[in-house]
Amino acid sequence: MSSPTSQANNGAKKIVVVGAGVIGVATAYRLRRDGHDVTLIDKESGPALETSFANGGQMSAGEVAPWAGPGVPTQALKWLGRADAPLRLRLKADPAQWKWLWRFWRRCSLKAQRDGAERNVGLALLSRTVLQETLDDLAAKGMAPDFDRKEKGILRVFATQEEVYHAAEEADRLEPFGLHQERLNAQECVDLEPALASAHQRGELAGGVYSRSDQSGDAYKFTDALARAVEEMGVTCLYEEKVAKLERQGERITHVRTNLRRLEADAVVLAAGVMSPHLLDGIALPVYPVKGYSVTLEVPDDGSAPNVSVTDEVRRIVVSRLGNRLRAAGQAEVAGYDRTVEADRAQSVLDAVRALFPALGEDLEPEFWCGLRPMTPDGVPVLGKAPGRDNLYLNTGHGTLGWTLAMGSAALIAELIGGRDPSVDPAHFSATRF
Repeated sequence: MSSPTSQANNGAKKIVVVGAGVIGVATAYRLRRDGHDVTLIDKESGPALETSFANGGQMSAGEVAPWAGPGVPTQALKWLGRADAPLRLRLKADPAQWKWLWRFWRRCSLKAQRDGAERNVGLALLSRTVLQETLDDLAAKGMAPDFDRKEKGILRVFATQEEVYHAAEEADRLEPFGLHQERLNAQECVDLEPALASAHQRGELAGGVYSRSDQSGDAYKFTDALARAVEEMGVTCLYEEKVAKLERQGERITHVRTNLRRLEADAVVLAAGVMSPHLLDGIALPVYPVKGYSVTLEVPDDGSAPNVSVTDEVRRIVVSRLGNRLRAAGQAEVAGYDRTVEADRAQSVLDAVRALFPALGEDLEPEFWCGLRPMTPDGVPVLGKAPGRDNLYLNTGHGTLGWTLAMGSAALIAELIGGRDPSVDPAHFSATRF
């Protein structure tokens, strides 16, 4: 298929998308769908081999509140020295890290957290709609991806009634934006997901909040399939190429120079995750890596593993069933750009999922992974035109919400480049807010 799938326009542009994770590939798809001549570049040997590779699998409009919230600084101090600490700081002689932490700390209030959730939820719901539209389009072309999708909702579970009450109250605040969530007691949680029975029997389960319309799936498998689809649609995919510079004249990007070639561009979309700030000349972008871990287990279909995606707010992990695999993810470490899988941190995620679901047993072979989430201090992505640049667009800073917000973010960027009315207010995501 050498022609775009729909909405061909007379204002087609040469567009270079930098970064082939789920954000970049989704953006390339939406832009090619609009009729643009798109080139996708990534330094890895294929798509989704970094942050999108083995995340927690959740597409959760119900969990879009920023991490920065009341009590986080105090908790971080209490967790110092713990291998299983949900949040760990490793301070560097890096001014960018210190500046990011200062901004993060300043956002640790309930008002700021609610503001971030309200900005993110509209984009998450748009993303859900665009995902289904994309799957329908691909199915019509015989390219429907198999990514272990489950439309069974996402259940957040808590250990105390106070936590359940607070979470339900915050969920109610998102109801006017179009997201309905249900408060469940402990037995209702077990009825929904029988694998939680052991936690209930041990007195660890007070109740939960259930987002029935949320879903889960393998971000890597989806992105890999979508990348193959966009190539068939005519997108040029350049892997194992590293972008060296965005060349500009005045406020306009003219070329993207890689280690192998120089590409002319009418517009550029920067979707390079944690590396995005390093490609910006003269623009300060507060996106910093927050390291996270996951463990993947092949599980028998004997009821020991959950079928509903679960967020355990006690152990601070998310768990998703991906076909015959179980994926658990957690941990947050502000430690620079180190991608080393540290045994104690990885083991703590495995210990947490086994503690939550003890029927899994000890004989399952774990696959450990870590990735760097591109996070902003306020927990809201950076989308739209870069300050002081005529034709450079930013699509980065999604943190833990990349899989949740990817399709909506891509749609918004395509709308802005195409000069159409945006589906969500782009001012909520502008880089100028910093």
